[in-house]
Formats: sequence, C-alpha cells, structure tokens
Amino acid sequence: MKNPLDDIDGVGPKRKKALLAHFGSAKAVIRANLVDLKAVEGVSDAMAEIIFNHFQQ
Repeated sequence: MKNPLDDIDGVGPKRKKALLAHFGSAKAVIRANLVDLKAVEGVSDAMAEIIFNHFQQ
C-alpha cells in the first residue's frame, strides 16, 4: 500500500519518519493544521506549507 506522503516532493524517508512519529499515522498528517506541521522536528516552515497545501487540494 502506498503512503500518501510519498507523493510530496521533498518528503523523503527522514521527513516521512519524523511526520509519522509525530502524528502517528498518515491520516493524522493529512488532517494536521499548518501550525502542527511546523512543529515537527526536521520539517521547515516552507516544507510544512508544501505538505499542508498538498492535502488541501
């Protein structure tokens, strides 16, 4: 099964692991708000915006 995080440019194995560790699941990452995404270690503000915007489409 493909993880939805795999479709985002700039989210490699390290960021994916950090996001999943912080939120617990890909579904939780999808539902996360921008402030929560920015709080993840290893995710810059710009990357958090890319992730957030990807799932808002």
